[in-house]
Amino acid sequence: MSGMVTEFLVVADQIFVLVLLIAAGYVAVSTKIMDPGATRGLSALLFNITIPALIVSAMQVPFTSERLADTGTMLLATGAFFALSFVVARIASRTMAVAPQKRGVFEFAIVFGSVSFMGFPVARALLGTGSLFYVALFNIVFNILLFSAGIAMLAGEKGFDPRLLANPGIVATIAGFLLFLASVEIPSPFIDAIDLLGGVTTPIAMIIVGAMLATLPAREMIGNWRVWATSAVILIALPVAYCCLLSTIFPDPLINGTMIMMAAMPAAAGTPVFAEQCGADARLASQIVFVSTIGSLVTIPLVATVLL
Repeated sequence: MSGMVTEFLVVADQIFVLVLLIAAGYVAVSTKIMDPGATRGLSALLFNITIPALIVSAMQVPFTSERLADTGTMLLATGAFFALSFVVARIASRTMAVAPQKRGVFEFAIVFGSVSFMGFPVARALLGTGSLFYVALFNIVFNILLFSAGIAMLAGEKGFDPRLLANPGIVATIAGFLLFLASVEIPSPFIDAIDLLGGVTTPIAMIIVGAMLATLPAREMIGNWRVWATSAVILIALPVAYCCLLSTIFPDPLINGTMIMMAAMPAAAGTPVFAEQCGADARLASQIVFVSTIGSLVTIPLVATVLL
């Protein structure tokens, strides 16, 4: 029993930090310290500079034959999980009768979790440092899909511009993976600068979420039942679905543990950022991020206790 309490507190601490950062953005706009219009500039900074830096930094891990042997299994598990996620997202949006112009935001939020911002610290806390390599591999597939299929989702009826694929996120993902395969370590001071840039992604993203939430009436922030239903799909249905349908296919306990934790992450903190960049409903995206992040304070420890 004491172990469950300790596990809960470890995860809750990680999530509560994000909640406090959201609160900082909310207060900054509410007290006029920050202009609501500044979120667009911060979003562009995140999209084009700090997220790509975070991707490259995360892939700077040692290359060994043991890791190479597990790479194929992890990538296969990740691909299977995302195939399942797309199906679940489509079924959920149709079941909830989501309006076509908002469907992309709901489906994007279900498919793309906070596997970069929260994935690494939560995996380290619950599964140990050995899981971080698997989280990095998961993020390779995640980022490729995020900057292609994810953007196409949010573009919706406006149509997907193929030129969006030529973006810093895709370039950083390819570059980071090639450096990993070639065992190339970026020398100092360059990697130090990249680490610092990537390190500011989480606080800036959370501040943007808080700033967007500050423009919403309090009741609107939590009053949309579809936001709550979507959060339940993200936090509970996805990890349970993976555990029931896919975990027996990939017997390695560390790979399965990593996959279940990635499936249990709340909606990606950058969802409002991508929505704003693609002209989708950033306010709705902020609501889903807010509710799912708060909800994950309870669901992640429960998922870890029950499913791992």
